[in-house]
Amino acid sequence: MSKRKIAPSALVLTGLLLAACTSPAGPQDSGIETPSLWSRLTGSAPAKADPTAPLVLGPDAEVEQTWWRRFGDPTLDTLVADALAGNQTLAMAKARVEEAQAARGLARSRLLPDISAAGSAQRANQGYATGDKAVGVAEIDLKATWELDLFGRNQARMAEANALLQSEEATRQGVRVALLAEVARSYFDLRDAIRQIELTRQNLGTQRRTLEIIRAQRQGALASDFDVQRAGARVSATEALIPSLETARDVALNRLSVLLGRVPGGRDALLAELPQAKPLNPSVAIAAPAKVLAARPDVRAAERRFAASLSAKDAATAELFPNISLAALFGTQTATPMNATPWGIGLTLVQPILNFGRIESQIDAADARQRQAFLAYQRSVLEALEDMENALSRYGHEAGRNVALATGVAQNRRASELAHTQFTNGYTGLLDVLVAERDLLDAEAAQAASDTSLRRNLIAIYAAAGGGWDDSADGR
Repeated sequence: MSKRKIAPSALVLTGLLLAACTSPAGPQDSGIETPSLWSRLTGSAPAKADPTAPLVLGPDAEVEQTWWRRFGDPTLDTLVADALAGNQTLAMAKARVEEAQAARGLARSRLLPDISAAGSAQRANQGYATGDKAVGVAEIDLKATWELDLFGRNQARMAEANALLQSEEATRQGVRVALLAEVARSYFDLRDAIRQIELTRQNLGTQRRTLEIIRAQRQGALASDFDVQRAGARVSATEALIPSLETARDVALNRLSVLLGRVPGGRDALLAELPQAKPLNPSVAIAAPAKVLAARPDVRAAERRFAASLSAKDAATAELFPNISLAALFGTQTATPMNATPWGIGLTLVQPILNFGRIESQIDAADARQRQAFLAYQRSVLEALEDMENALSRYGHEAGRNVALATGVAQNRRASELAHTQFTNGYTGLLDVLVAERDLLDAEAAQAASDTSLRRNLIAIYAAAGGGWDDSADGR
């Protein structure tokens, strides 16, 4: 008799201990050897060999979380704050996290007893059972069932749900990183379009003044109609550039409004007058590859999905073992003319015997999903390394190109001034003036585009490093 009383207690205690040990799978190794340094920042790489490239290798540097503030642009700061508050894609990612939290709560509930209460009351004549008399019957029951989960199926499901929740949280952080980068890129695209329009209109004014000079010289027989037509064609070609540039400006404005969760045009007032762009900070410290991989939300999300697949396979394997449950009942019943207190306790064991390969197929499917998750994890690591290497290369080379373009603009501006002076004094022809004006416009447009590319490439570095995922850094 004593053994029969002790055995259920031992089973209950064992189940409690196993349930208490439930935890998500720990960090998983991708199997890819992480380099200690970025190859584009080594001594032989062009980005390092070029002294104009403002990149500093900082193995101990931390990933910049509020990188957009380094541009020193209050308008960009405002746009970022608006996007974090109003962007629908980010809000959807947050909702998916809440869904994963609910799924984890459901998985956790399977580890605990299911307790329910039921009550009923009736008055009836049940024939011979009540002596052919009407009697009142009232009953209330308390029922409890508990799957002991001795073989860890529900614990594995709990670990899987935990890992999936962590994956969704990392995915939300990845959406945040991508949103910050897209807002900043769109903002600098807008600034570039506005700058290109300004440069084109400035050069258009110069070309129109040149055309007026040619027309005046034709009146004095110092220029031909051919010269007038050629100068006029140049003016028309420059005028034709403005509509496409204005379209690019409008597209950037509309894109920014949508990223901020507003209708197109909803933020045009803020962007009507932009402050002058500040020079880039020449000191950009680049964290080591290991720190970048640790900060990349997409890598963390892939690692957590792989961890979830391991737990899912454990849960599928546990289906081979018995399902053991405890059940208990206690109630009270009042019936004319007597009362009763029904109760009961029992143990149920269900062991799969013949299921025609269903469980084995589920295990094989879980194993295949695990391999897919592992390969996806490896791919995310390789793509993260590729993103940073490409960003470093583009930024380093663009920095050198930007310096050369700035020199070219100064030279073309001086050449244009000399061409106008010599043409006015009769020492050179109209063609030299038009070529000088065209070269100056092209050089200034190229430098403005390079300034934007430099900022876009710097944004790519911050995004490739996973900068901006930490919400807590916003208040710093």
